[in-house]
Amino acid sequence: MSWAEASRAGGRIANACSSAAPVQDRARESLAELPALIPFTGASLARWDGTRHVLVAQTGYPADALADLNGGNYLRDPMWHVTSARRVPTRWRDLPFPADRSPLYRASLRPHGYREGLTAPFFDDAGGYTGMLTLNTDSAAHPSDAAVEILRLVSPRWTSVLTGFSDDVPEAVPEPTRELRIAVGVDGTLTPLDGGEVSPEALAAATRLEPGSGGFVWAGGRREPWRLRALAPSVPGVRLVVHCGPEPVPAGLSRREVEVLTGIASGASNDEIARELHASRRTVSTHVEHVLAKLGVRSRTEAAVFALREGVLALPH
Repeated sequence: MSWAEASRAGGRIANACSSAAPVQDRARESLAELPALIPFTGASLARWDGTRHVLVAQTGYPADALADLNGGNYLRDPMWHVTSARRVPTRWRDLPFPADRSPLYRASLRPHGYREGLTAPFFDDAGGYTGMLTLNTDSAAHPSDAAVEILRLVSPRWTSVLTGFSDDVPEAVPEPTRELRIAVGVDGTLTPLDGGEVSPEALAAATRLEPGSGGFVWAGGRREPWRLRALAPSVPGVRLVVHCGPEPVPAGLSRREVEVLTGIASGASNDEIARELHASRRTVSTHVEHVLAKLGVRSRTEAAVFALREGVLALPH
């Protein structure tokens, strides 16, 4: 993209931010003009309310990625630490480390096929943080250097939108669909709480979980597994509440690779994993290589840390 083209696109974004329309409409219109500057797959604008990000407008993101980008996970991620310290729009390729060193990238962004990303933090005249623009693309060619510079120049216009947003109703972060809850009683009874049909494999796995644990089960030979997350409720007679539903495995791991990763996380050797899975040692060694490559890690220890931290484990049922 030429500088002239980027400048014209930036002018349209600035005009959208400065129009007389309600704040919510200005935010959405600015995102509608943004593809002329950066052809993105997903983009969101979020206001900082002093303790958390509040979504103002978004387009293109699936619910799980959107929730992670605007939730606490991002604030704990090394990507955010670098961007907030630099205080300027920062692409993945501008980071001082490969993107796959970011837990958020590995668990939430890479599985959606994003090849590049950018975060632009916004600040008011006093230097106070007001919010951010995040976007992702399926092309490593974007955003261009010219586009990044234009974003930096129009940042004050987005700041005016975000600081004027306090009296408007924020756009809700869409909840991930198809998630169901199961109450597990202290006596082992299972009670679906949302009226949906829970797979028998998920029900069986739920009884084996402990608060804070989770993982994946494959139901009835289906390609997409069910993911389970167990939380400790404050309800008498209920041991835990399990959130579950069909969900892709992070990093594009296959069922067999998750099973191998589970063995790695337990500290098992390749020979032990092979016996457990009734596979050859050579086959398991190949799976281990694929797991490390997909996770972007260098060792079994790093893979095990990822599996335990992100709950990417095959659950018995």
